[in-house]
Amino acid sequence: MRMIVFIGLILMVSTWATEAFSSSDTTQPPPTTTTTNNNNSKNNLGNFRDEQAPPSLPFPTRVPVAIVGGGLGGLAVCVALRSQGVDAHIFESSPALVGRGSTGTGIMISTNGWKALESIEGSGNTKDSRLVEEMRSFGSIITNQTINKSDPSGVIEKSISIGASGQYNVGWTRAHEVLLGNVPPEVIHCGCHFESYQSAGDSDTNPNQNAVDIHFQDGRTVRSSLLIGADGAGSAIRRFMANKNAKTKEAAASSYETKYSGQLLWNAILPSRDINPTGKGVHGPGEVKYTLCGNDGQVILAFDAGENQTSWYLTLMEDAIHNTDSSQFTQLRTALQDGTFGGFGRTGIRAQLEQIFAPWPIALQCLQATPEDQIFERRLADRPALMQWADTSRSGGYSRVVLMGDAAHPMIPSQGQGTMMSWEDAADLAAGVGPYVLLEEEGRGDVGERKGGGLATAVSDYVARRAKRCARVQRWSAKAYMGNKLPTSRPKKILRMLWLKRNMDDVKDGYEPKKIMPGSEKRITKRSRLLKLFGLFRK
Repeated sequence: MRMIVFIGLILMVSTWATEAFSSSDTTQPPPTTTTTNNNNSKNNLGNFRDEQAPPSLPFPTRVPVAIVGGGLGGLAVCVALRSQGVDAHIFESSPALVGRGSTGTGIMISTNGWKALESIEGSGNTKDSRLVEEMRSFGSIITNQTINKSDPSGVIEKSISIGASGQYNVGWTRAHEVLLGNVPPEVIHCGCHFESYQSAGDSDTNPNQNAVDIHFQDGRTVRSSLLIGADGAGSAIRRFMANKNAKTKEAAASSYETKYSGQLLWNAILPSRDINPTGKGVHGPGEVKYTLCGNDGQVILAFDAGENQTSWYLTLMEDAIHNTDSSQFTQLRTALQDGTFGGFGRTGIRAQLEQIFAPWPIALQCLQATPEDQIFERRLADRPALMQWADTSRSGGYSRVVLMGDAAHPMIPSQGQGTMMSWEDAADLAAGVGPYVLLEEEGRGDVGERKGGGLATAVSDYVARRAKRCARVQRWSAKAYMGNKLPTSRPKKILRMLWLKRNMDDVKDGYEPKKIMPGSEKRITKRSRLLKLFGLFRK
């Protein structure tokens, strides 16, 4: 019995992190503030990050690759493409990337994330990857995980301590800055609110079937060989693509509808010394501390996020608030009903949470140390699994528009895989399309087409490679929500543990980055594999 609980809890805890679900129709936008870094000796990632906006530069009218969205996914694919020599540009709606807000989260980087990062940089070896080294230098390696199981009154019934997991914790803002430091400031264009796109072949003045025209709300337009939608869970590109191609408005809306999980989450990131000068009772260096509160979906998580910071999270099921007459839920119930729930610093939220989580000292320590305007709250949600991420219609420009990251597969942050899947997308997308973008820029795009490849084919191959894996992780993340009740019968417990382990192994160890391979090499490789199958090929 103890072994089953042990395995189940480690599977849930060792992979947990959280990223923002930034859809405009589910949460209020975060303020443009960034986590203060007190370790200035490590802040050596370039001068751009310390500015509030890049230098004033002419807006481009033509770029090889246009990336809409400058979050962790958009920056990662930009780094990956530019490492190949592709002139990729980012178009971000926020007035500045520095200080755009992270919703106060930390992320947990697992094995698949490190593999993706080394591929993004193009080093091919984690030991030689400057990007990996920088990310680790700001993070904290997990050396211990403490799991407490309590009853609803706060009495600890069981406590388990687990050793190192090989993962790192790092603040979202710091991870963003590391990637940002690897992108030239002149290719980042802020204040660009996406409005629409169309095939450049439909242009009256300068038609081009192998390009797409991107229109922004302020009237500016840019032409590109490829448009990458990396604009998050509330993706305007996903919405536009669906409304453009779906047979009915209802079908379009159903493809990007918000799917609420029924779980609420509050979180913040702050200097550990603000909680407790010694850190006792919250977490130790490199420690993840996780408390099951005895109620379905109610948990407390606090962990070392690197740079002497603590990232903490509280969760609660919304049904518990609406179906309980307790006065401790009155104000929270009102906020949920009148639409004031969501975003940073809702008035009275700290006092409300202190009342709800009063039986657990660790929650009170975190809450009392956190200024109310730094507490972020949201309903956890995702969207329907999407198997077609590219616009393949004739008017879409023949797969010249493609989604990645949260725009394609927003996830419930129960398994810490939202950012990891985005980085996998970035690595594989860049590896697939990069060589063909370069051929087109050299005026030799027909070479790739003649050899059975080409940019449109590379986009299709990327979607086929990624969509099924991401849909599986998306479903797993939703089903294995934080603090869910385990089955009561022993056979069902065992089956669930095996299911969780299989999913973990598939996600963390089942990813190998796509190699950068132009069309001619791709054909040779396919032929070699076929010959090898019949024992006719020796390497």
